[in-house]
Parts: sequence; structure tokens; C-alpha cells
Amino acid sequence: MVLMNKKTMMKLVLMLFLLGFTATVADARFDSTFFITQLFANVDASNKACCNSCPCTRSIPPKCSCSDIGETCHSACKSCLCTRSIPPQCRCTDVTNFCYKNCN
Repeated sequence: MVLMNKKTMMKLVLMLFLLGFTATVADARFDSTFFITQLFANVDASNKACCNSCPCTRSIPPKCSCSDIGETCHSACKSCLCTRSIPPQCRCTDVTNFCYKNCN
């Protein structure tokens, strides 16, 4: 009888531990406010970004890259390469399936 109670208690403790762990992991993985904030942050950055020279391939989907060279890259650029000259010459190396609006 005592052995059966210990097994039952161990099962109960294990179940509560796993339930608590699962609830913690689920909360950490999906935070709706973080998701919405990131979604709007990306939209704002891409709306302000611009590019005057954007060649694209003829593939489907197209592969486009902004080839503008300036002192900084556009605001939505994730990978910006700059020379160490003064003033710096920077170029965005991102490849997208679209072109940003013209800067003019």
C-alpha cells in the first residue's frame, strides 16, 4: 500500500512539473505584443526605405538588390557594407524579391 502511494505521488509530482514546464515554454514562445511590435517595426522601416538603382533577375520570384552607394544604407537594410574611406561608401547587400520606392 505504501509503495503504491509513493508511485502515485511520484506520478503526480512529475505531471505537475511537466505541466508547469510546458506552460512556461508556451508563454516564452508566443508573446502577442512582441509579435505585433516586430510586425509594425518592419513595416515602418520598409516604408521609409528607398533605392534609386535596383536591378532584378528575371527569375520567379525575382532577386533584387539595391545598388545605391552612399554614406549610409537605407533604413530597412539588414546587411550594410561600408568602406573605411572618408566619407564612407556604403552599399546594402540584401537580396529581396521586390524593389523599394525611388528616393526622389
